[in-house]
Amino acid sequence: MQVEDKILFSEIKNRNLKVYESLFINYYPQLVKFAQGYIFDLHESEDIVQNLFIHFWEDAERINLDLSLKAYFFKAVKNRCINYLRDIQIHDRHNILYVEALLNQENGDEYQDPELIAQINAAIAQLPEQMVRIVKLKYLEGKKLEEIAQIHEVSKNTVKTQLLRAKTKLRKILVKNTDLKFFF
Repeated sequence: MQVEDKILFSEIKNRNLKVYESLFINYYPQLVKFAQGYIFDLHESEDIVQNLFIHFWEDAERINLDLSLKAYFFKAVKNRCINYLRDIQIHDRHNILYVEALLNQENGDEYQDPELIAQINAAIAQLPEQMVRIVKLKYLEGKKLEEIAQIHEVSKNTVKTQLLRAKTKLRKILVKNTDLKFFF
């Protein structure tokens, strides 16, 4: 670590607000842009960087700074972005299980979220006609790939491909048009 960074970090530990503000002003825009490269969400990127600076200020005494300040900030943002993405995937997996459970229920209307079901149905309706039929056969009627292939007189691989494409399109539609950040 350079002498300049040691002095700046020492000033942070001594609660020098002017040094802290200067570091924030200097690094904040770069770090937000860097975070956006990982998570593609401006507001979340801003939150991640702001939380980093709060942590940096509040826990400076406990931080072991072996790197330059710049390297520390960028490494910390990268790790926080990775954690954020991991947490979203965990959350999404739970949502996926919930949606699949809803789609596979036979008579569970009293447990269904009507708004969620309406959003999913509206997204499904935007798919090409054959994809809609395949998705409904698979997820609403619980048909197996072989059965769907026989019904549509196509190969099992064609059904798989159509389902994968449908999931991709549904994910894009739901992320774009709703508060849902997941699907399948």
